[in-house]
Amino acid sequence: MDTMGFDRIARELPAYRDRLLGVEDSVKAQAFDIRFCLGQPVSLCGRDGIFFLTEGGGATRALTGALPAVTAEELQALFLQVCGHSVFSHEEEIRQGYVSFGGFCRAGLCGTAVLENGKIKTLRDITTLVFRIPRERQGCGDRLFLETGGLTGGVLIAGEPSSGKTTLLRDIARSLSLGKFAPAKRVAVLDQRGEISGPWDLGPCTDVLRGCPKALGLDIALRMLSPEVVVCDELAPEDFAPLQKAAFSGVTLIASVHAAPGDLLRRPLCRRLLGTGAFSLAVTLAGRGHPGEIAAIESMQGLTSPCAEDSR
Repeated sequence: MDTMGFDRIARELPAYRDRLLGVEDSVKAQAFDIRFCLGQPVSLCGRDGIFFLTEGGGATRALTGALPAVTAEELQALFLQVCGHSVFSHEEEIRQGYVSFGGFCRAGLCGTAVLENGKIKTLRDITTLVFRIPRERQGCGDRLFLETGGLTGGVLIAGEPSSGKTTLLRDIARSLSLGKFAPAKRVAVLDQRGEISGPWDLGPCTDVLRGCPKALGLDIALRMLSPEVVVCDELAPEDFAPLQKAAFSGVTLIASVHAAPGDLLRRPLCRRLLGTGAFSLAVTLAGRGHPGEIAAIESMQGLTSPCAEDSR
């Protein structure tokens, strides 16, 4: 069972380390995230549903056996700890609703938004911390190479949250860099949140730009790294213009986007991205129950112009 990602997160949380490490391997292996919410017990959410952390270091589905509810003091101490006791140094991340820590981990945040000119300046009174469990699943991208005869064009990967988009991107980047199915290629990974690369080896021909916004990262990669392939995660509407520019630079783009099964062509943003001609293939993931598993591979060669000007 793959419990490495869960255990890595647990070791970064001293106040809960021993209890989390004591959780059954079967629960660790299926967990997507560890959730700390003010006034609620610590929960472990995953493929098999929700479990609650117990005092003795196990997991239960019953609230009656769960660890006492997280207090404001405990949540604040945990927040400061993952910020390295320097909230200021994580200001930009906090504005985007997360904090990166440990070189490979990301904690999602909930709290009260402080607005300035209609934009989030920061979050205060943190009420929830959600620690995403990073995983490696070598070989999960093999089907893409085997069924297409190798990647000769861009790929847009669509999946719902916790369906394994980042896991699949990681494996594709490694396979390209290693030359697993064809001669090795130079790969640039734009890892804004530090989740794609993490502690894993992405091969001898992969360059990683961490913590850099996609637009700036694309510019740096194209001008300085001479990549043949650029890999990035979780596209949003603001990424459309820089990606369109990169598409005309001659590099192959491999990226992911949030979309439920069957919704790829219904989302205006996805249609605009596919309409650039940058992506010759669209890959749909199987969903939360099968993280990293490819459900369908579709050719997008016939879609050459945006179908909608709006996005969401």
